[in-house]
Formats: sequence, structure tokens, C-alpha cells
Amino acid sequence: MMLSVAKQNLSPLGNADALTLESLLPEGRLQAEPAWLAALRKDHFARFMEGDHSFGRYSRLKTDWTTLTPAAPQFHVSDGGDGGILPVPGTGPLVRRLADDLSAETGEHLPAHLKALATWDHLVLAGWRDGVAVTWPSGSEAAGVPGIVFENPGGLVLEPLLLEVAPRQEAALFLRWTGGGPPALHLSSLMGSVGEGASLKVFILHDCESLQHHLSSQLQLGRDASVELFTAWTAGKWTVARWAADLTQPGAEWRETHLIFTSGKDHLDVDSQVRLASHHTHCDVQVKTVATESSRAIFTGDILMEKEAVQSEAYLADHVLLLSKGARADSIPGLEIKAADVKASHAASVGQVDEEQLFYLESRGLDPASARHLIVVGFLESLLDRAPVSFVSEMLDPILERKVTA
Repeated sequence: MMLSVAKQNLSPLGNADALTLESLLPEGRLQAEPAWLAALRKDHFARFMEGDHSFGRYSRLKTDWTTLTPAAPQFHVSDGGDGGILPVPGTGPLVRRLADDLSAETGEHLPAHLKALATWDHLVLAGWRDGVAVTWPSGSEAAGVPGIVFENPGGLVLEPLLLEVAPRQEAALFLRWTGGGPPALHLSSLMGSVGEGASLKVFILHDCESLQHHLSSQLQLGRDASVELFTAWTAGKWTVARWAADLTQPGAEWRETHLIFTSGKDHLDVDSQVRLASHHTHCDVQVKTVATESSRAIFTGDILMEKEAVQSEAYLADHVLLLSKGARADSIPGLEIKAADVKASHAASVGQVDEEQLFYLESRGLDPASARHLIVVGFLESLLDRAPVSFVSEMLDPILERKVTA
């Protein structure tokens, strides 16, 4: 069966008439896979065809992605030099290549996690060639943080990342996108579940200057489960990140932190959507951005507290520091409350380096450049107290020093 996108323009600059499900996969793979997986791919591709193919209100991709050659993700499990560790077989989390794991799947387990958040997730789940599955089974040790490092093979790269944390299990994970390479568009989908009473801590470092990247995340949280997400966006040619949390179980907690530094002509669009739909739930979203040169950073945050979210708490904050006249930042926070007996607040600011702070530091002997440097680094590093894993400061300190000094 040939599925095509006839008469649809999926990109403002591209012609996707020739795009088919078969063109995304190696020859013969669709026919060689289990029938349930082939049917799943076809369903997601059909949904992609019918969806909205824009990248959001504020983001336009200048590359004709339909001309890029499909490529499998290129990644490795950290050996320790990247901050994470190699999991010890039998004691820690199970890190598997998704393509290798199919032989062990029955056709019932995997589809439960292959759920799309947005149109582009449907394309990922239709045409992926490989990906990562990480499982923290009951009783696994949490002595270290497994790290997965993604590089750029060039082309159209579809990257599914499946996470599963067993009930009452502690879990942590480090993800990094790095390196240069040929023109590419990476479409990454982070999905999975955090069981009842379990906790998941995720640190994401994005420092690939040439990368064009669309990343979306949707995790299912059980009762009294918690997720701490800390991202550092320090380099990326064009990046769109969509985060969604749907807290439908009592006691679920979501903590989200973004540290952002854009420079050159970087374009970064971060969107966070959190829905509190049960009692005693909690969310805390905080963002700090430094934008310089002619870069642009956008943050859109929306917290919805449904009428069922009694005795819940929500906080949203976004603060931006502009270092040049050509830099632009948009801060768009939103808070909608339908419940009584809740605590909720939000804050936002966009400004430049405070002249009074500069004057104070200069009056104590610092030259103007050093004073400015100290203010900028201090502005961002105040977020590091929210780091979910121990090596965040160690990794980010030299990167921030280099970025601020440049």
C-alpha cells in the first residue's frame, strides 16, 4: 500500500508531493516488520497528512525539509566523559536501541507508549528507523545517571525516545545533542510513563550550533509521581521545543526549568503547556534567557488549573536579559484558573543589564566588561540550584563562561 501526501504542501518552502511512508524507511523494511507495527506506521502517517504542518505561530523553517535524505539517529550511551554513566547490566536502568528491541515486543507493549503530542510526532512514529528505549524496572539501582549523546548524521532524522519508570522507582537521565555536521532537521519525540509514586529527573543539554531541531515531550504521570526537567539551550541554529504535562492523578508534581543562551542568528521557540486536572497536584515552571547579537528567543507558557485541581499549586516565571539591540525575546506567560482553593502566580520580565548594578560593581574596582560578565553569569547561574542531577553545574559553568566572554 502506497501512502502519499499528494496535493499538500507540508512546508512553506517545500513540495512534499513525493513524500511517502516508503520513502522514509529503508527499502523493504515496511514489508519485513510485524503486521501490527506496519499498521501503526500507516496510521501515524495518515494522521500526519491530515494535521497542521506549521511549526508554531512564531517559527518558520527556512530549509525545505522534504528534500533532506532520511537518516537513522546517531547516538551512543555515555562513557562518563559526557556527564552520564554506562548503566551496569542487571543493576540499573535498561538502555536499548528501539530497532533492536522490536524482536522482544509482542505488539501490545510498545504501542501503548507510541503516542503523538502533535503533528510532527506522527511523522516521527511513522518513519523512525531507530531510537532509544530506557526502562527503570522495579528494584533497579539509582546509583548513577545514564547519559545518551545524539550527534548529527545529516538529513531528516526521526528520533523517538521512550521512557518507562516502574512504580515507586527513582530514575534519572541525561540527554545531549551536540556536534556539527551537514544540513539536517532532527525531529525528536520524548514519550513514556512515570508510574505511581515514582520520580524521574531529566537533564537535557543542547549545544549543537548547526542543528535544526524540533523536540516535543509528553509523559504520563501516575498518582504521587514527580518529574523534574532541566534543560540548557546553549547553541542551536533553529530550535522548537514543545513540552506538555497532563497531571490527571492526585499528588502528581511537575517541575520544569529552562536555562537559555541565544547568540548569532539562533532561533529558539520554547512552549510549555501544563494542565492540572486532579487534587493536590503541583507545577513549577521557571525560565531564564540571555539573548545577544541578532538572535531570537520565544517562551510561551500556559498553566491550566481545572475545577478538579483543588488544593493544588502552580507557579510560572520567565525572565529575559537582552545584551544587544539586535536581539529579540518574547515572553508570553498564561495562567487559567477554574478551581477554588488553589495557589497560583506568575511573573515575567524582559530587560537589559541594570546600569545601577554595573555602577555598583565598577565602584568596587571591576572594569565594565568584567562587571557585565559577572551580572550575566550570575543571572543564569541562579537557576542551577534547581538542577536535578549533581553534574549540571560542572558541565554548564565552562559553557556559560565561554558564551558570555565571546
